[in-house]
Amino acid sequence: MTKLMTPNRLLLLVLTAIVLGIGPLGYSDDATSAPPEADRNAILAMAGEYEVVFNFEEQVSLQKGYKLTDEYNEEANELVLVVEDTPTRIALQHILLTGNGNRIVKHWKQVWTWEDTRIVEFQGRNDWIVKEVDPALVRRTWSQLVAQVDDSPRYESFGVWDHSGGYSRWESLPTARPLPRREHTKRDDYQILLGVNRHALTPHGWVHGQDNLKKVISESGELVKFIAWEHGLNYYDKVENGDFSKARDYWKATSEFWAKVSKIWEKIEAKESAFSIAKGTKEISLIKDMFTIADGIHEEGSATPGASEIEAVILKHLSPTKK
Repeated sequence: MTKLMTPNRLLLLVLTAIVLGIGPLGYSDDATSAPPEADRNAILAMAGEYEVVFNFEEQVSLQKGYKLTDEYNEEANELVLVVEDTPTRIALQHILLTGNGNRIVKHWKQVWTWEDTRIVEFQGRNDWIVKEVDPALVRRTWSQLVAQVDDSPRYESFGVWDHSGGYSRWESLPTARPLPRREHTKRDDYQILLGVNRHALTPHGWVHGQDNLKKVISESGELVKFIAWEHGLNYYDKVENGDFSKARDYWKATSEFWAKVSKIWEKIEAKESAFSIAKGTKEISLIKDMFTIADGIHEEGSATPGASEIEAVILKHLSPTKK
């Protein structure tokens, strides 16, 4: 049964997605500019200790015979740390606590860059390209690069922070992403999650809203069809007296390693215009290799490898040219 939404809203989203690309969201009055302090404060305000509710629901079937999947709900605690803070770049690392706080998972990372002219874009089937963007198009904007749990790039887009009405929010352009972890081992009927991301501060923390289209592409990367429209809303509500000590201990032990991993990916993204990450298996994958090293440091007190050793492990899973 199709759930109701405004038809014009859906049509606008679909048309926007079809013309996916870089649009003139910024202002063109100044050749260079400093980021507004309100923007930086809004990004930094997302750090903290949170109870998180993840909610995703397919709301519209876009193809005859397509059956909407069950709603997805999950709750956890999450620590969000500021791991980099310069005037034009801020990185926030998420660390997830599940199983009554006994299981620690290095989760996603969001890297915000002021007037960013290189955007990493997912192409489907484990391929990414790095787009050079006209500086005039990104004036007064922030890009948000979301890194996967192993610090490899997941998706990136840019937009303007708006603070009017006492309400701070940021909205991306339509952004191509890999299948989410809740589906990537269960589904093969689409290849790209095409979404508009919204981050907004609330009196209790912040929310991450998503309008997602599930996109089928051909082997050559051409659009075939959209099969479903999905809405996501993740709530980050601040915790006053939670115990996040295990997450902080994990980060204290492994932060040097993950900082080296991040620098290697920055080097790759600066050098390559396209790359592919091997899909891997349960036994052999980039994620498994990275977490084996991190777990050894955290649980066994192993020494942090040197940057060249870490880079060799990453490059083992990487093809510098798009397949």
